[in-house]
Formats: sequence, C-alpha cells, structure tokens
Amino acid sequence: MEYIKDKIEKIVSEYVKREFGKEYPVRFLNPPKISMGDLTLSSAFEIGKRERKNPKEIAEKLKALLNEIDGIEKIEIAGPGYINLFFNKEKYFNNIKNVIDYKKSGKKSGKTIVEHTNINPNKAAHIGHMRNAVLGDTLVRMLKFTGEEVEVQNYIDDTGVQVADVVYGAIYIDNKSVDDLRKIEKIDYYLWDLYVRVYENDSEESKNRRREVHHKIEKGESPEREYAEFISLAVLKRHLETVERLGIYYDVLPRESDIIALKFWDSAFELMKKSGVIYFQNEGENIGCWVMKVFEDGEEREKVIVKSNGAITYVGKDISYHLWKFGLLKKDFYYKKFDKRHYITTSKSEEAEKGISFGAGKRVFNVIDQRQSYLQNIVKKAISKMGYEEAAENLTHFSYEVVALSKKSAEEMGFEVEEGKSFVEVSGRRGVGVKADDLIDELERRALSEVRKRHPEFSSEESESIARMISSSALRYYMLKYTLNSLIVFDFDEALKFEGETGPYLQYSNVRMKSLFRKFEKETGIKVEDEIRPPYSFESFENDKLESLWEAIVIASRFDSELDASIKNLEPSRLAKFAFLLCQKLNHIYNNFPVIKEKNREKRKITLFTLHFLYKQLNKTLDVLGIEKPEAM
Repeated sequence: MEYIKDKIEKIVSEYVKREFGKEYPVRFLNPPKISMGDLTLSSAFEIGKRERKNPKEIAEKLKALLNEIDGIEKIEIAGPGYINLFFNKEKYFNNIKNVIDYKKSGKKSGKTIVEHTNINPNKAAHIGHMRNAVLGDTLVRMLKFTGEEVEVQNYIDDTGVQVADVVYGAIYIDNKSVDDLRKIEKIDYYLWDLYVRVYENDSEESKNRRREVHHKIEKGESPEREYAEFISLAVLKRHLETVERLGIYYDVLPRESDIIALKFWDSAFELMKKSGVIYFQNEGENIGCWVMKVFEDGEEREKVIVKSNGAITYVGKDISYHLWKFGLLKKDFYYKKFDKRHYITTSKSEEAEKGISFGAGKRVFNVIDQRQSYLQNIVKKAISKMGYEEAAENLTHFSYEVVALSKKSAEEMGFEVEEGKSFVEVSGRRGVGVKADDLIDELERRALSEVRKRHPEFSSEESESIARMISSSALRYYMLKYTLNSLIVFDFDEALKFEGETGPYLQYSNVRMKSLFRKFEKETGIKVEDEIRPPYSFESFENDKLESLWEAIVIASRFDSELDASIKNLEPSRLAKFAFLLCQKLNHIYNNFPVIKEKNREKRKITLFTLHFLYKQLNKTLDVLGIEKPEAM
C-alpha cells in the first residue's frame, strides 16, 4: 500500500505547491469499513482550513488528479471533503510484490540512542522493570526495521542511594564480607530481602549511617566502594541474564561511577556556568547552592543542581550524561567487554579496548516511567538553555505508566491490601512485587506442561525450547498490548493464559499457517510459492467471499503505516493490536475457506495466496514485537 500512498503524496504535494506555493503534510485515514474504500485521503480539510477554501472543492480537484494513478479503480468524495479510494483488486493482487518489497527512499541521518531498563543494581528485577525493558527493546526493533542506526544503552547507577542501602545492610546488619557475598548463588534474591530488612529498622541512626556509606561510595573510599562495585556488577550480571530470557540485549552499559571518576560533571559545570543556566545562590533557603531557574505550576522556582556541601544532585549528573550522549561534552568513557555481548564503561585507560566508541547520537530516547517526567523535563530545558536547541528538540522522554499487582495476586502472595483498593503498587522497600525470574519460571512451567500434553513425541530438549519461546512471548505481549498511559494491574491468570489477545495466540496462528503450508505441499506435491504466483482471476469467487479475502489483504498491507504510526506516536500497543488483528483474519480465513480440499484451482490459489501474504506480514510484525516463532505448539 505504501507504494500507492507515495504516488498520492507526490500528486497532492505538487498540487499544493503549484496552487498555493506551500507545503502541507498529506493525511491518510483507514476507512472504518472496507465498503467505504480501501484508503481515505483527508488532506482537503487541512488545506481548506489553512487557505480558507472549501474542502469539498479542493477534494474535487484532487480527485481529478488522482484518477491518473494506475491501480486506483474508483474515487468517491464523502461528506464535506473525504476522498475515499478504491483499488483495482486484480492489479493489486498481481503487483503484491510491490507491497511486500517496497521501501521508502531517503537515508536516515545520524545515530539514534535508546536508553532503557536502568534497573538499580541492588536487588532482583521485578515485573515492573520488565515493562520498561520490553517497551525499550520494542522501540529499538521498530526503529531498526525502518533503517535507523540505533545504539542501545542501559545506564547503571552503581553509586546511588539504593546500592548504598544494601552495602550498609551487608556490612552492618548481616556482617558479611565481600568474599561472603561471592558465595551467594542468587545474590539479587538475597539483596531483595536484605533491602526490605534495611528499611524495617529505619531509625535516625540507620539513616545517618546509610548517608555516610553513600558518601564514601561516591568518594571511592574503602571498603564501601569495593562492596558497591562487587554488588553492582554481580547484580548487573543477573539482570542481564533475566532480560536475555526475553531476547533483550544492549550495546553499552554506562556506569555512574565512571561519570564521576572521569569528571564529566566538571566539564558540564563549566558549560552551564558559562551559558548562565545555573548560578550561585547567596541567600535564602538555597544559600550556598548552585541552582537553575525552573517554572512549576506557573511559578518561577529554583532547582538545586549542586548542594551547598558540593554534592551533585541526580539531575546534575544526568545533564552531564546527556551532553555526552549528544557528543557535546568533549569527553568520553573508556570501554571494555563485560561479557560476550555487552561493552561496559571504565575510567581506567589501561583496561580500555582500542577503537571502541559510543554516544554522539543525533536523537535520544529515554525509556523511563511517567514519575520521572519532571526531572526529564529539567534535563531537556537545561540543554536547550545552554544553546543546544537541536539536541534538546531531539531528546524524547518515552514515558509510560507503572505496573501494580491486582488484589487477587497480591493476596495470593501474602500481601495486605488496603480496604477499597483493587491493586497494590510495587515497592522494592516493602518487598511488594513479583520477581521477574519467578514469573518467567512459572510461565515456562505452565507452557512446558501444555507442550508435553499436546506433543508427547517431542524430546525434552524440544519441549523446553518451545516452552521458553512461549513464555517469553506471553510476557512480552502482555507488556505491549496496553497503551502507555494505562496502569498495568498485573494478574497471574491474565498474564499466563494462552488464548485470546495473548502472545501464545499470535504464535499459535503462525504455527497453524506453517502447518497448513507443509500439509498442502505434502498432499499436492506443489510448493506454495509456485502455486501462488500471478496472474490471478476472480471470476470463480462469489462477491461476499472475495470481499472477505480482499479486506484481509488490505488490512495486512497496512503493516508499514501501522509501524510508522507506532513510532511517530510512541505507542507500541498499536502494532501489538495490529498483530492480533492479523491473526484474527488468518484464523477466520483458515476456518471458512477450504484450501487443500478446494477443487476449483483459482479459488484455491487466491485463498492460499491471501493466507500466505497475511502470514508474511504477520512474520514481520512478530519480529518487530520480539515474538519468537516456534515450529510447533
């Protein structure tokens, strides 16, 4: 469909430039019913509004021009200026390769950086972290599919308060040495419980000692720094193992300790002072601090960037980090291999691998939940006020709502639910949450049971491999199908079911098609690709049957536009819903249109072609969503 839309865009753009000497975006809509058209052009309204012209008159002029396009059979003006386009079915079928292979021209400019996951390396990952990781990874996959050069970062806050809290707990509550910690197999699980115990005794003495531990870690003092480094790296390794179960990886793991050691802030501080973004406060409640003016609730206020004791706030470090992301800091990390897949930053030149560099992106996406919107906005404003307006414009906060536990799930886990509340917010300090590995383990257990029931002939290795694919996709789709502004109230039964709008349903639909194609080739001795080659004739088909197939073809042809809209609106749920719709259409045709038993060769050919086209489009969609495709289920 994109190749026809590009032709339309060219004609409309040339008309607007010729008539008005301007450029306006060309707008398309999907008609609510296929009987109303295969595509709707709504540009006449915007042109009419801006040029103070009657949209219907503009639509009539565009209609005359669009009649020139080969492949458009009929054009109708609807309402006050909608242009409904009907494609020639036979031409569309016979040129379907254009739909599959068509790529828009135009080279992508510059590298895009996507930062996501960013779990504090002080305890096990929980279900809420998985929403961030899945959303971020899907954004990366969407951008890469369109040809973007993408660098994936996972920021490791290894000197933060949360790490200091568990270092305090290990030293002063459990009296463990670093060697003792090394002997713990699931250190992230141990620290999960320790973190809760730290806050069970939240006395003033405990708070003061934790602050002291945090200060020593930031200054690199022993033994606190050794504890922090071991814990953060050991937990990071466990986090990477967890997200790898969902097919998620990164290019580089920048560490906050290296930002401090390499004095990124010193360079950022000079840039901010020089540009006047921050100033020293000599009076008032922020006396002795370096502050930045911000507007909140219509009032001008001061945001502390450097405290009176010289400590840099979180947002200050984040500003320096983002200047590096855009290549504006004139400083870089050193890099070394962390494992076979990932690079990690280091502040030691002797550890560095030569010829490796990251950062210096053209665009940056930060995948962080909506609670961080305020701080993200301050970073954006600071960069803009420093004179880097283009970088600020290209800095995007990919915001989303958090994950909570349903009342039923919370009670099953032994958590108390307040009267009148239907869910419980996840809280690491209270230990309220579902550990990600525990959830994936349970998904795999249930999937394995189902696979063994359906395929007792499979070896243990085959069954376990399929179960892993099913569990990963079940969780990924669960995190993607909700809009970003939706609070996900996590429920075990809903997440683990294998029917309806779920990842396993998408996988099953894909497997069903592969099975059909194998059976067709076995029983007919004809390869599917050979059978579905053009030309096509529709004479044998009843109109209602043909319209049903045609509707499926038109919907499946929208993959590129659905992908573009998902990226433009930063809403992966749109592509997830599209995948579900494709599967519904596939299963409808499978159940209502015979293929192997169909005696009419042309009917069989067109039905098989339609199924194969939808299957191909579904495969592309599943790849972008990170949904694995098992051979059997």
